[in-house]
Amino acid sequence: MDMSQTESWKRVLQFTGLAVALCMGGMSWAAIGNGVFQGFIHHIAQQIDRDKVDFAVAESCTSWFYEQLKKSPGVRPDVKQLSFVTEEDRSHACAGRYPGINEARQAFAHSQSTLSLSLTFYQLALVADRDDDERYDAGELRDMLDSLNVAPLQSDHLQLLAKLKGKFDDVREAIEFTTLTDSMQALYSKGYRFTPADQAAMGRVTGES
Repeated sequence: MDMSQTESWKRVLQFTGLAVALCMGGMSWAAIGNGVFQGFIHHIAQQIDRDKVDFAVAESCTSWFYEQLKKSPGVRPDVKQLSFVTEEDRSHACAGRYPGINEARQAFAHSQSTLSLSLTFYQLALVADRDDDERYDAGELRDMLDSLNVAPLQSDHLQLLAKLKGKFDDVREAIEFTTLTDSMQALYSKGYRFTPADQAAMGRVTGES
């Protein structure tokens, strides 16, 4: 048996052990799946709300710095410090938040990336709920964990939820879009799709519906 086959069997045995542990503990997959889905969705949605605020602030401050540059013709837009601003300008919240336009632009680019990643991860979490019943059944949870390369160790629903939250936090912190797109592709290869119900849920979190 080669290494790839060995790893495959390990994952099967790990997941089998998880299922047995859940049954012995008297907890149904419906209860487990509902708790994990709702908790994971809520965790990502909270981060999206924070990312929206960071993005709005960085965007607003970048615009404010550009307005200050317009007041001083001949000053290059890539200057690091706004040494030419008035005392009134210095008291502005953006001047206190960022040393100069470069930092504001960097914050804007970073917040744009993290918001995009959080929204895409939310989409992934929705797609993994294949039948749109707002819970993960045994197969959906297995596929979700497998797509993210998270080992389904023997755990209760709180530990499973913690694993998914931790994966999301790690991917977001590193802004690893490749990990996220690979996970989405893995689900799509198994027949998962972004449904009208998923689109409606995305609209609610983005404020477009």
